[in-house]
Amino acid sequence: MNELKSDRLIYRKLNLDHVTETYVSWLNDPDINRYLEIRYYSHNIESCREFVRQMNADKSQYMLGMFMAESNRHIGNIKLGFIHNYHLRGQLSLLIGDKTLWGKGLATEAIRTVTKWGFETLGLARIEAGCYQENLASLKAFLKAGYQVEGFFRKHSLVDGRRLGSFWLGILPYEVT
Repeated sequence: MNELKSDRLIYRKLNLDHVTETYVSWLNDPDINRYLEIRYYSHNIESCREFVRQMNADKSQYMLGMFMAESNRHIGNIKLGFIHNYHLRGQLSLLIGDKTLWGKGLATEAIRTVTKWGFETLGLARIEAGCYQENLASLKAFLKAGYQVEGFFRKHSLVDGRRLGSFWLGILPYEVT
């Protein structure tokens, strides 16, 4: 895969050149990582580069950088991972690291684009995603892209010292909006 494009974004395989101080700062920012499993660790350039190496070596993971089309500025990442080749399913997750771009519909745009790519190019039969119950922005973005809530796990995870539930979402090829 060279790159994918949507109205405002370009998606490229994440590489070591994309691991910058800005990128690392996203992962260490409690506002940005609040609902991400990465929040449990402190990140630096080398740990992030190692993560990118691991993702790129794993054929069941597609870790893509998200870049603004008009400026080529890296604003976040989206991953279609845990690809199961027998069951033809995968899991989608994303991070918009530039907080000035939150609430502008970029997450929905990215979810739609990479979901369609997963169905049309990889031949997946379903794609899944999860989010904490308080992460309403993420939940709304997935719902707008056509995902459906398929389950709710009560008191599933510990976030900021509190037990929170998690939504589990899924989408089939004909449901993408």
